[in-house]
Amino acid sequence: MTNFHLTIRTPDKDVFTGDISSLSFNAEDGRLQVLAHHANFVTTLQFSSLKLTSESKEITYVARNGMFTFDHAKNSALLLCLYCEEQSEVNYQTVEEYLTYLTGELAKGGELSDYQVLYLQGEKLAVEKQVKLAK
Repeated sequence: MTNFHLTIRTPDKDVFTGDISSLSFNAEDGRLQVLAHHANFVTTLQFSSLKLTSESKEITYVARNGMFTFDHAKNSALLLCLYCEEQSEVNYQTVEEYLTYLTGELAKGGELSDYQVLYLQGEKLAVEKQVKLAK
């Protein structure tokens, strides 16, 4: 099977770096599967599970607020996101606490700028999807 190199990076660390045979995730325009030697490609994601497949294993991550690029010439992909964690490692109690925090911040209403409200609404939607995924 032909592989490509993938790096998943958050502001804190490189979450994953290695060669894989396929990557499946939900972009803003729909579900995608990326294979080796894909055409040059750029897309964004708000919230998605990421399914990485290699010859020996399959790993699932949960990611939020990201940008994905594929470079055909280098046969490599890069996913930059604010949050990404292996699904088995997600602490859903912390996620629910974050959801409570977001709801409280949005309740402040007039104290927030339009940008802050849009960001918090997007975060809240993504976290709600993450909680549903856990159940």
